[in-house]
Amino acid sequence: MKLGYACINLSMKNTFRTLRLATLREQGLPYLQTLVDANMVLLAEILRWNHEHNVLMYRLSSDLVPFGSHDEVELTKIAFPLRHEIASLAQGMRLSTHPGQFTLPSADGEVWQRSVKDLHYHCYLMDILGIDGDIVLHGGGVYGDRGATAERIKRNLRSLPAEIQRRIRLENDERSWAVDELLPICEETGIPLIVDSLHHAINGKMPLANLPWVNIFATWQDRVPKLHYSEQDPTKRAGAHSSYVDVNAFSKFLASVPGSSYDVMLECKAKEQTLLKLRQELAILAREGSPEIATLINTKQIEGIYAAATL
Repeated sequence: MKLGYACINLSMKNTFRTLRLATLREQGLPYLQTLVDANMVLLAEILRWNHEHNVLMYRLSSDLVPFGSHDEVELTKIAFPLRHEIASLAQGMRLSTHPGQFTLPSADGEVWQRSVKDLHYHCYLMDILGIDGDIVLHGGGVYGDRGATAERIKRNLRSLPAEIQRRIRLENDERSWAVDELLPICEETGIPLIVDSLHHAINGKMPLANLPWVNIFATWQDRVPKLHYSEQDPTKRAGAHSSYVDVNAFSKFLASVPGSSYDVMLECKAKEQTLLKLRQELAILAREGSPEIATLINTKQIEGIYAAATL
């Protein structure tokens, strides 16, 4: 089992660079290229850090090319320095992207057309960097008619080019589309289903352990399933992620999901620091906890926990 984190690495001095649309229009492609250059350098640094710390799962930032899906940015005119090194670093690592809230498979008309353009951008980014990863989407809205919207989601997904469609994964959300509502769509379209634990806690109809895991994992066919794990920030709105996770709560999560042949993306504000801390705490529990907890953690085969505990 791999544990991963999303986008920002707090151990790095720099963050991915972006810009406002007005600046793009004023400075043009040469300035945008300088940002892409810097972002490629940072991405390579993060991937090297990941390998050094045995972190083999990571979500790419959608801002690697700022405004990459905008009509005014022609991707074929953008150079991608270090792309061969990045492709080499990506080997053995599970990478993904998570387009923003306005990329919606449930949308129609102009919104769907913009969503398609954004998906083309994310797919192009993966192709140019030599990455064959997951593109994660929420279902989007319901628009007053769940049945009709479900049919539109299926129709939209099937209309995508094969190179995009094979990378798409659907994830339950905290408002509109619960696991049991997305599962039939995934089964009919062949799109894998990601279960997000916090979203399910907010918008789920049964305990996590009672979900039809055999059917959920079957949507992945011969690929390793992926789950998302996070915890609620008690000071913020429902669905806001906490900075860190509680090792006992995470252990209960592991106990609720059968088997060990799946990966878990940690969606926490403290990013890689959360992952490192959790691995150390899991190793301590496996070594010093109750026999039941030790057996649970050991059978999940979590990569890096014992090496991490000695750092």
